[in-house]
Amino acid sequence: MGSSQVLPMLNGALLRAEFFQSHGVALQSPARSQSGLRACDGTVVFALPVTRVRVDAWGCSCLLWAGKDDRVDDAVMERVRHCRLAVRHGGAEGFLLGRDNAPLERYELLALRVVKVRREYWARWGGVTRAELVRTWACAGSARWQ
Repeated sequence: MGSSQVLPMLNGALLRAEFFQSHGVALQSPARSQSGLRACDGTVVFALPVTRVRVDAWGCSCLLWAGKDDRVDDAVMERVRHCRLAVRHGGAEGFLLGRDNAPLERYELLALRVVKVRREYWARWGGVTRAELVRTWACAGSARWQ
């Protein structure tokens, strides 16, 4: 008989997996996946840690994957495949995760443009006016997550 590994899901991971599922995204590993494909249209959907979001005059960005990552496991390879697919398709969607790895409340899916810069993949969204709103919200929200 073969043994199977059961991965415990912390509350944040469970809420993240439920959020993906509520948007029609099946995950390869509900406990670890940070991205997936929506079944109805093949759109890539990313979970974006709010701690990695950068805001500047051109909008918002979040590092999805850096080529210098030392660990290469199934979850990392899944993320890389989804980054490549999003670049090829010209877009993706995403949602923000708080420090507890759970989706932020009352946040809609963001329309993302995924770009490759050297060996890194970045998600970009928003514009100048939205950047101001997100910066204000992120600054107010960051105190809540510390």
